[in-house]
Amino acid sequence: MRAGVARLMVGVALMAVFLFGQDVAGWATSAGRVAPALLAATEPVNVVVVLDFTPERFHNERLARYGVFAGRDKAVNRIRLRMVTPDKLRELGRLIWVGRVEKAG
Repeated sequence: MRAGVARLMVGVALMAVFLFGQDVAGWATSAGRVAPALLAATEPVNVVVVLDFTPERFHNERLARYGVFAGRDKAVNRIRLRMVTPDKLRELGRLIWVGRVEKAG
């Protein structure tokens, strides 16, 4: 009986890691991804989202949820977003596949 319960608990734990692991990791490391100057933002800001890989259509569409897509910034993996609200900025920093978020110059 105990072996069955232990296997069930291991299975539940693995499913939780599978379902929520990316979100938890993104939340835990979000402060290191967003530039310190942006953390205190109180109004919408223009940012550059830097990815550590070449983005595909999915990534562009997903990033457009956080602000107005404004094209590339000197490289294909540097995406400009305008009018990113402070709440959306924090959410953007929680995406595990975002390398960093910088203030647009």
